Amino acid sequence: MSKKELVKQKIGRSAMQCFAKFGLDKTTLDDIAQAVGLNKASLYYYYKNKEDIFIEVALKEGEDFINSLQETTVLKEGIENRIAFYLESRFNYYKNVLNMNRVSVDTLNKILPRFFELYNALMKREKIFVTQLLGKAVADGEVEMTDLENTASVLINLTDALKHSVEQQAILKGETEIDYTQSLQDIKFLVSLIFKGIKK
Repeated sequence: MSKKELVKQKIGRSAMQCFAKFGLDKTTLDDIAQAVGLNKASLYYYYKNKEDIFIEVALKEGEDFINSLQETTVLKEGIENRIAFYLESRFNYYKNVLNMNRVSVDTLNKILPRFFELYNALMKREKIFVTQLLGKAVADGEVEMTDLENTASVLINLTDALKHSVEQQAILKGETEIDYTQSLQDIKFLVSLIFKGIKK
């Protein structure tokens, strides 16, 4: 790891501690610089603003989480259980990354486009993983299906759409908290609906 990457790692850790303590909105670059032991001007060499720090670190954490989740998912019994566990776990993880203790609705609205632009690369890997899960289930004779890639893509996209929908509604209504209960129930229903149609 280069010196620059080590410093960025240190900035990221310190920034996330500040975000957890004060929230993203109230944390200043001065707070982060002080926590790292740098001056504010030095931070600009690495990041344009605190939102960029948040997005980069959150995505790195997300990548580590997804790697661990995929290892755990393959140990579950049965394809429906694996898919349901994977989709619900990733949903819960991402809602906590962008929860209201760390990010206000206004800031969430600002950072979501950039967050999901960068998140797309990780999502492609997730779709490959779900495709592989489905492929193994077909090979094992658990399910009958032909378009594995499209099914995987729909499962991930619909899960994310349910999450984004409830977040956008909260933003439009100016609500300070987001209730994800219905979205999680909808994910469970979606998975059971799909597997009723393809299970042997």
